[in-house]
Amino acid sequence: MMYTNADRLLRAAAAIVLMTTLSGCAWIGFGGGRDAPPDEHGLYATHGGDLQRLDGDREWEMETWEVRSNLSPGTEFVIRHPEARGDADSLKEMIQLRRVAWVRSEITREGDIGPVDGSSWAVTEVDSLRVPFTVETMDGEAGVVRVIPDDRLERGLYSLQLRTRSNTLSARLGVDWNSVDRRQYSATHCVDRYLGEDTRYRPCAQQEQALASRWLRIHLVEPEMRDVAGQRRLVVQGVVINTSERKRRVPTLEAQLRSGDGEVLKRWRFDPATAELEPGDSARFRGEVPDPPSTTRNVHVTFSSLDAS
Repeated sequence: MMYTNADRLLRAAAAIVLMTTLSGCAWIGFGGGRDAPPDEHGLYATHGGDLQRLDGDREWEMETWEVRSNLSPGTEFVIRHPEARGDADSLKEMIQLRRVAWVRSEITREGDIGPVDGSSWAVTEVDSLRVPFTVETMDGEAGVVRVIPDDRLERGLYSLQLRTRSNTLSARLGVDWNSVDRRQYSATHCVDRYLGEDTRYRPCAQQEQALASRWLRIHLVEPEMRDVAGQRRLVVQGVVINTSERKRRVPTLEAQLRSGDGEVLKRWRFDPATAELEPGDSARFRGEVPDPPSTTRNVHVTFSSLDAS
């Protein structure tokens, strides 16, 4: 059968209408008494009176991604599930709203860094990717919850999950995703996957710190207060030891002066005397702090994370 350009346009328009009909239904308001919540169990997005289904099987998710990936920053969420019950605190334990992270690399137990095997996008437990929200229940509708982000959603990829005793509902969505600079988003929401008995993720900025903490040990000598030309100076020194069986690079160190209550009074970064250590070798470090705060009670030295304040 031959189709004209007009036929093709009509068929495409019909497909869009069908997809919109299947993926959502009209629902204006929440708790007003005259508007019904979704009839089926699942995860939904709502904004401007429209209710958009978010979760489904793999084929359905692929077919509806264009719709689900370009939601508005003012989007809120609705969940219907028989186990979505309880007070606000218990509901927030069951629900997760997070940024989807870009996985830069995989790191083995031995500290080898390699390319990602599988999807380069992941939902992780990294705290910085958590999106704060509040929950509301609907009078007379058990198992219906509204999830309201504390702030308008920024452009990017998100994951909404409901974890119950019997199963987990999960959906991915995008907010103005078509207009996002993908490179910038990936750099900002970047994680590394650490392989082992329990696969874990860390922000990319912490990779060097995480690897150093695994193979390098810091031994701090008792700090010493000295009087040099009438000025009080606190001497901080110690060694870094390579406990692994291969050469390791020594990252930047960070020292902190803390009060008895744990408050950080002063912090600074410095490089050790040796940039690399052979197996079993050590490198000394030393620094002097003029006029340290009088409330200083403890000195801490750690490997510096690039995202530390």
